[in-house]
Amino acid sequence: MPAKYSIHVEEAAANVKATHNLAAEIGSSELLASFDLNVAGRNLIDTFLPQKAFNGTKFTILADPSKEAIVSFDIATKQSWTADGSDTLRGDKRVDDVAFSN
Repeated sequence: MPAKYSIHVEEAAANVKATHNLAAEIGSSELLASFDLNVAGRNLIDTFLPQKAFNGTKFTILADPSKEAIVSFDIATKQSWTADGSDTLRGDKRVDDVAFSN
């Protein structure tokens, strides 16, 4: 597999914490080319430059925590490998989370 990823998004009322850990295969010349992480239509990743690994934590506040919030991600490498997915933070739950990994 050209890249490994782990993404965890937690909601507590209106506060959202998103952690991500992406890495291209060790020992290869592969680079991560792009990464988008969207919560309720807002991309939490500012600028993404091609790199071997990328991790961190981002925060956002939901405009209306009583509504469902779609969480989606897209990852691509320089050599055409891609991964994507989506899930929903449920508005009827005060605390909720979604996770993606390979």
